[in-house]
Order: sequence, then C-alpha cells, then structure tokens
Amino acid sequence: MAVEPPQQTLQSFHDALMRHPLIRELWNHFPENMFLVRVEDDGHFTVEAANPAQLDTVGRECLGQPLPAFMPAASAEAIYTRYRECVARDKPMRYQEHAVFFDEHGNEQYGYWLTLIVPLHNAAEDPQRVTHIFGISQDVTELHQAREALERHNQALEARVEQRTAELQHANRELRLLNAQLEEMATRDFLTGCYNRRHIETLGQREIERARRYDTSLSVLMVDLDAFKQVNDTQGHDAGDAALKCVAASLQNALRANDLLGRFGGDEFLILLPESNNEDARVAAKRLQQLTHEQTDITISVGIATLRRDDTLESLAARADQRLLAAKREYHRKASG
Repeated sequence: MAVEPPQQTLQSFHDALMRHPLIRELWNHFPENMFLVRVEDDGHFTVEAANPAQLDTVGRECLGQPLPAFMPAASAEAIYTRYRECVARDKPMRYQEHAVFFDEHGNEQYGYWLTLIVPLHNAAEDPQRVTHIFGISQDVTELHQAREALERHNQALEARVEQRTAELQHANRELRLLNAQLEEMATRDFLTGCYNRRHIETLGQREIERARRYDTSLSVLMVDLDAFKQVNDTQGHDAGDAALKCVAASLQNALRANDLLGRFGGDEFLILLPESNNEDARVAAKRLQQLTHEQTDITISVGIATLRRDDTLESLAARADQRLLAAKREYHRKASG
C-alpha cells in the first residue's frame, strides 16, 4: 500500500480543517498544545500537524520531522517510549512528562507537561493498525516550579524544625543534668559524698513509715570517729577532713545495698538499717568497727537503737546518740586507763 508523503498528508489535514469551521476554530485557538503524529512503518514517529500553541512552543520546523530533529535524543526516546506503549495498547494514555527541546536558536529549553495521547486508525489505509497519535499537552512548568519551590521551602522548614528540635533536646538534656547536679548538691554532703543531714532525716522518716506499714524492724546506728578532735588539733582540719572522707567511704563499702548512710553533723554519721532488729544492728556495728579500723586505721564508736512503737526519727536518733555517748565514755576510759 502506498504511503502518503508527509507534505501531502499535511495538506490533507489542513484541507480537512478548512472544511470544518468549528474544528478549525478549536484548532487555531485552543490554548493548550495539540499535535498529530504519524506512526511510521519502521517504528518511528513524524509530526504531521501542530496547532499554533504547539508551534509557539517548539517552532514550525517540527512539522514533517521526527522528534530527534528538534529535541535531544534522550527526550525524544522517552516520548517515543510513551508512543510505542500507546500503539501497543491501542488505548488513550494520560501522563506527566519532562521534555527538553531546541528553540529557534538551537538552545535547549525544558518544560513539564500533562499529556493525553489518543491512538487513531486511518480506515482508508489499515483499519486494524494505529496510524496516528493525537495529543494534547498542558504546560505545567510554572506549576511544577512552584511545587519544587514549595518542596524546597518545606524541606528548609523541616531542617529548621529538626535543628530546633535537636537544640531543644540538647537543652533538655542539659537541664536534666543540671537538675541532677542540683539534686545531688541538695541531698549529698559536699565533703564525704554521703547523704546530708536533711536528706537522711527525710529518708529516715520514710523508712519508719515503711517499717510500720509492713510490720518490719528498723534499727539505726549513730557513729563518730574516736579522737577526731585530737586529729584536728594536732594535724589540722585538712587531716580531719581526710579522716572523715576515709571513714565515710569505708562505712559505705561495708553496708548492704538497702542500708542508708548520712552525715549527721561534725564527725557523726547516722546509718539506717531497714529490716534489722537489735541483734542484727549489733552484728553490723561490730563489722563496721572492724572493717573501718582495718581500712583506715581509725577507730569508731557506735550507738544502737531499734524502732519502738511510739518512736519518731528524732526519738530514735536521740536514743542512739545517748548510747553513742556511753560508748564514747567507755572508749575514753579504756584509752586513759
């Protein structure tokens, strides 16, 4: 079957438009790009017609030409892939595409389009074969650029949010660390590192309440260093501070995990022994005295008191303190004898 040369086909298409004024008006004034592409026997495609909107975009040199004549090969091949799929499926296709083409000066131009292509059959040639593809493309380059700008703006905002979130998380970590340090300062004795008096009293009241709630025993030990005043008087306060730190460390190492140690004042320490009766406390006191002397070469005196029904922390500590005084008198009696 003879194939109509491109120029003859173009004239035929132009004549058909001239015979239908409404179609001619639509073709000439439709604001979006419209084009008619011939499907060649060798699998290539030739532009047979383009409306004025399309010609304003790619120029009149596209007429009668295959796509690679007025656009880079990569863009032409991407469009050809769509055309081949349309021909193979023999169904309309709608898609968004990005294409690069040459302007009248040979410079590359690019754009984005929403494209609809429709397969057509020329019954006079072969009613079973797709002979043409008719297409309409809407230029959405500005919309695409606006969307890209919006995405870049959103990405910048997300980056700022991530940065501010990281800064906030860092500030929160710093605040938690500072709070922990403040809590440590508020509850710990600055010299020995054990609990200070205010906090050991708070813990002591809590342990009394727990012992009564669960009907368990509770004992306290009041401890002080023997001959501490002599150390301060003869060796100085630095030596006294060193002795306090050594004894506090020794006591802490010798206690159970649930026992609580606090500096009560001067060289006195208060130790809470949960779930310990009087006998348990005596055993603990002897162990502390022995280990402290072995580790620090310092002797300590200990007063013991076990919780009674009507005790408060004040009365319990006072009773332990009285027994500490008795132990100190015994220490001095032996030392002077």
